[in-house]
Amino acid sequence: MDGGLIRDPEKVGVAREGLEKAIQLLEEQREQGLQDGAQLFVARKGQPLLDIAIGEAQPAVPLRTDSVMLWFSAGKPLTSVAIAQQIERGKLSLDDRIQSYIPEFTNGKEAVTIRNVLTHTGGFPMNNFPFLRYDWDTAIQKICEEPAEWEPGTEAGYHPLSGWCILGEIVRRVDGRPIEVYLEEEIARPLGMKDTTLGISEARATELGDRLSQISERSAQPINMEAWNDPRARRRTLPGGTCYGPAHDLGRLYLALWNGGEWEGTHILKKETVDLFTATHRKNMVDRIFLVNWGVEVRSPWGLGFQKGPYEPMVTIFGRQCTPSAYGHGGNRSSLGFVEPSRDLVVAIATNGLPDREKAILRMYNISDTIHSACL
Repeated sequence: MDGGLIRDPEKVGVAREGLEKAIQLLEEQREQGLQDGAQLFVARKGQPLLDIAIGEAQPAVPLRTDSVMLWFSAGKPLTSVAIAQQIERGKLSLDDRIQSYIPEFTNGKEAVTIRNVLTHTGGFPMNNFPFLRYDWDTAIQKICEEPAEWEPGTEAGYHPLSGWCILGEIVRRVDGRPIEVYLEEEIARPLGMKDTTLGISEARATELGDRLSQISERSAQPINMEAWNDPRARRRTLPGGTCYGPAHDLGRLYLALWNGGEWEGTHILKKETVDLFTATHRKNMVDRIFLVNWGVEVRSPWGLGFQKGPYEPMVTIFGRQCTPSAYGHGGNRSSLGFVEPSRDLVVAIATNGLPDREKAILRMYNISDTIHSACL
């Protein structure tokens, strides 16, 4: 194990044995083949308490707390924050139509708004589209040409990558910088998320060396493992799925959000903007994509780019004890970041395992619930 307790957890009302149990659970999950390695970051009341890494980043290479992990969709909130910043700067409004900024966004999608995209009600999920095959400009073209599956705002369905590519393109068109540059210069570096990037270039992969984690061969279907470990896939800049970094970097983002948009003297958002984006904006709508994939009517609540909790009938990855004020985002059965405001709790988990959906949800649920229970 690398890392450990940063300070005495009891001073902020967290039981040391509870955090130790969470670490033990991660080790047990590794032994069960759910991942080769995992990182866990926990903070309460603005105090980082735990930053640990267990297992391996690559075969025979120990995972470190500064190893760089693929967050998948757990990185979506970075682009949500970028959109929020543009709204604060007067360059966008939530109910602006996408076509106002991307005129070629057509084929039944003309009425889609920024709000629709952030709440996954835009109607162009493209759930099975092979985004990893295309460069940025081609991907945007394909999304613009995609026919709408439903009238915007009338139904819900998780947009794994398409919606966040469109949000990233809007940022590029109003700001001038590619989304990967914007996220680095306006959010990651100012917050001290020094190892966070959108996509991994070949030069960056070479620089990282053994610090770059690989998706576990033991816990993922071979097609998934090969795709995400392929250098051609790593360099894709997909705001909805290719953010990389250590768990403690993701934790810093959520510490800033927990603290009203500021961390260690760096302001990324106003408190009222954080409150707006992390409030519930969608509820009691069956998610069409989850229904197809899971066979269950999931009516998950959503903020503006943030998952909310709890929701039935699914077990929430934020833990059984989370409240409706909790917000965050999971990433492809492997990663998670969230804030539980009622407990002043911030949690970030990053693993390199992609087990089946049920095992993955229970894995995150058990870790999250253990940490909730440790709060005195």
